[in-house]
Amino acid sequence: MTKWGEKPYHSLDYMLRERFGEKVYKVTLNGGMSCPNRDGKIGTRGCIFCSEGGSGDFAASAALSIHEQIDSQIAMLSAKRPIHKYIAYFQAYTNTYAPVPYLEKIFQEAISHPGIVALSIGTRPDCLEDDVVELLSRLNMVKPVWVELGLQTIHESTAAYIRRGYPLSCFEDSLKRLRTAGL
Repeated sequence: MTKWGEKPYHSLDYMLRERFGEKVYKVTLNGGMSCPNRDGKIGTRGCIFCSEGGSGDFAASAALSIHEQIDSQIAMLSAKRPIHKYIAYFQAYTNTYAPVPYLEKIFQEAISHPGIVALSIGTRPDCLEDDVVELLSRLNMVKPVWVELGLQTIHESTAAYIRRGYPLSCFEDSLKRLRTAGL
């Protein structure tokens, strides 16, 4: 049986070590965005699985600049172990739910930090307009960009129960557009 770093499966940790030559940690950032399922565009209560912090309970304060957030997260992680490379992880709420100039500003700020080797963005598939995908594709030419799309279920009845707010077809379309853009 093939082993990847002593595991019988190809883990993210293994892939990151192979690609970047050492262990890589995520620094959780807050871009200060909301969600269409909270601000009234499609709902106000959010999905049932999302906390009040929009799944970003461990993110740095949105009151800080992106560089300050990264530096504070790095200081906290470095106190525990020697780490040199990080992924800028925008997790809280919907991280493409803002005007493109704002997204470009915060994402560029993140990838310009010398310790950041990749950008990871958690978002909803119904918040990936073509201009956002084009921006992410351009940023992907500078440093790797990964997009985490929320799906939770393929069953429309369960999606309604959890108040997800978009159909499976929206996820499928967004996934195809991201893949076409090299993301």
